[in-house]
Amino acid sequence: MKAPLHKSRIEDDIRVRAYYGKYIFNSHFLIFLTIAAGVFLYSLLGMLSMMEPSIYLDIIAALLMSFTLLPKYRPLLKEADVLFLPPYEKHMKRYFSSMDRYSVWLGIYLPEIGLAISLLLLRVGHPGWVMALFAAMSVLLYIMAFLIRRDAVNSPVSQNTVISLLIIIHFVSLLSLLIHPAFTILGLLLIGGLYFWVQKKQHKNLDWPKIIDYEASMKQKYYQYVSMFTNVRQASKQYKRRKYFDFLLRRPKAGRFNKDHMYEYLFRRTFLRDNDLPMIILRLLLIFSVVIIWVDQLVLSVIVLLFALYVIVLQMSQLYTAQAYLLWPKIWPVKREYIQDGYIRFSHKMIFMIALLLAVIFILLHPVYFYIAAVFPLWGYMLNSYFSKNVYKKERLLSD
Repeated sequence: MKAPLHKSRIEDDIRVRAYYGKYIFNSHFLIFLTIAAGVFLYSLLGMLSMMEPSIYLDIIAALLMSFTLLPKYRPLLKEADVLFLPPYEKHMKRYFSSMDRYSVWLGIYLPEIGLAISLLLLRVGHPGWVMALFAAMSVLLYIMAFLIRRDAVNSPVSQNTVISLLIIIHFVSLLSLLIHPAFTILGLLLIGGLYFWVQKKQHKNLDWPKIIDYEASMKQKYYQYVSMFTNVRQASKQYKRRKYFDFLLRRPKAGRFNKDHMYEYLFRRTFLRDNDLPMIILRLLLIFSVVIIWVDQLVLSVIVLLFALYVIVLQMSQLYTAQAYLLWPKIWPVKREYIQDGYIRFSHKMIFMIALLLAVIFILLHPVYFYIAAVFPLWGYMLNSYFSKNVYKKERLLSD
């Protein structure tokens, strides 16, 4: 007997997440997470033990929760559904209720982490019953935020508007509760008012094209996140021109317009015009920089920066596999060795510049141990050489 539609869709989504999860949460990443979480918790507890009660801790806790209490709604609809499912809309309550439950649990880990950190902050200056009230209010806001985001999909209200309003309401509700528990009523009125406003804006029937487009955008965002760690074939590649990068794309001189040098220029052009890759690398640099500044511990700073180079090299290696088999070699057919040499020259230069930037950050934080920074360019070169050879090895195995 064929499984119900909602069950098969959920199982397919879980299968995809499990498939990419084994690449994201590999042994290297799990070791890094364990070390980083341990040091973060140790430094946070040490810092809090020396702090006095302050409104700033309350603001940080409320702000942290206001950004984490944003559950995503996943209807798991497909493009072809717009042709076959609308006539059965009245009989799909079971399908959508299953999607509601799945969506709620799908994003629960982020609020749980945020709540744990917030409660640690609130231990300074707040009794246990206020912390319990804060946690209960967070749970209520999470459920209401999910209902609001779900209903907004089937309304003319944009998701950006809903997210902005939810962040503001979450922050005001939680901070006012911490100022005085009687202000809990303010948060209830605000979140209830937004819920009824979105309800009023809802279409009477489902806007199938809009909901399907929404699901497609959510799936694309998930693939973009996964692409930070591994190749994703399902992710559609987009490109755009960023004028502030144009100075890096000066046309090669006539003497370098040949098979020996042209592919290096083309890889650089693809990288700078890629819709996601430059911004992903910039975000990774920012995240890892914040981590080492927060921790400010020598050994962990070295480990974090070495791991940062590992993740960035993985990102760069996707550029070769994504582009070396597309239009370029068909327009300008050359031996694969020229394409490989062009990529390795480009990637070595990129990784060297990134390693130098990380080395400068390390030296600013630990000037006494400046000589350790020499490890980062060397590590980047070794990683890039290793992963490039791996790509070429797979290419040779598949070419016969």
